[in-house]
Amino acid sequence: MNGFKDKLKRELRQDAPFTEDVKQRLLQPKQEKPKRNWRVAVVSAVACCLAVLLFSTVLFPQNDTLRRANSGKELLPIVETTDGEVIEPETAHLLGEQWMLHFLPMVVEKGASVTYGDYVAYYTPTGIVVSTVLGLAQDTVRMEDGQVTVDETVLTVHGLGEKVGPVEKKDPFQNPYYFYSWGIDRPFINETLETVADELIVYSNEEGHRLRKITEAQLVGKVTGIQKVERTFYLTADEQRVFDAFKTDYHMEHLRDVSPVTIAKMFLLSDLERDYATYEALFTTVENHDTRETKQHYEKTKRVREEMFSQELNELVMAAVFNGVEQATFEEESDGTGWVKFTNRNGSQTGMGMMKNAQGIWQPAFGQILYFPLE
Repeated sequence: MNGFKDKLKRELRQDAPFTEDVKQRLLQPKQEKPKRNWRVAVVSAVACCLAVLLFSTVLFPQNDTLRRANSGKELLPIVETTDGEVIEPETAHLLGEQWMLHFLPMVVEKGASVTYGDYVAYYTPTGIVVSTVLGLAQDTVRMEDGQVTVDETVLTVHGLGEKVGPVEKKDPFQNPYYFYSWGIDRPFINETLETVADELIVYSNEEGHRLRKITEAQLVGKVTGIQKVERTFYLTADEQRVFDAFKTDYHMEHLRDVSPVTIAKMFLLSDLERDYATYEALFTTVENHDTRETKQHYEKTKRVREEMFSQELNELVMAAVFNGVEQATFEEESDGTGWVKFTNRNGSQTGMGMMKNAQGIWQPAFGQILYFPLE
């Protein structure tokens, strides 16, 4: 091949029958392709990708965060042991299925990043409050009839999303704010708040359902779990035998010589075990204004107990409220009433009313208040 090219070149130099135009094209040396610097190419590609990413982040800084929050897990884990700090909040606005655990101790991780739907603990003049995050820094957040939007995107965490109408407002299964007005007909404060770099927006129940702006300086931390409280009250073997016998036929004579404190514990355990037939059989048969109101409240909240209170949640609520009853004393009053008194886990004095029936047997005359139903 090389010999052919050399011969061709000699013939061209000897004025072979080729036009000058053809000669020049054939004699023109072959141009080498420029070498590509792969390092420059790679750096350019990476820089391009970063530019696109940065551009998207600047234009839509929290859209993806909001999307993930709207589809994420909402319940707080219940933990037995933790390395984090445990707090006793003054109140907690748990808008999800765990609303009844608002008075339990909670685990806080200081310095953790937070996003929409997370629970945070923050300082107020009256104590530590826990609530859910509805807006981050540099957001525009609006509440309108219970519907929360973040930069015009609807927030759907913890049962939020739809506007709450007059019918839904009275239904605890459709109104995610129901339990934080305790059934009281509190209004929605329709308002729009904007945040700056060091601010968050949380749900508040001050004089109505509304938005509240807090600063990062107020934050205690992100709430990462609910501290499990172990129940301390149980029946002895003899008490359990009496209780089992009572549950076979509900004859009050089984309880004739049983102490009012033991009967009160049986009443609490029937509620804990979701044994509503036994719960109702133990409740006082004495009729007066107070006992009628307690019964009415129980009937109105029975569906809530049955559908929202699992065995685990019942156990936590009972432990948090009634731990200490195993050390209770009974004080009888002259009119056939009495009080089972004990010091609860927070050091507060607690009393549970009892009444003596026509057979001279003590019966519980109290109930656990879940909420005050709207009429």
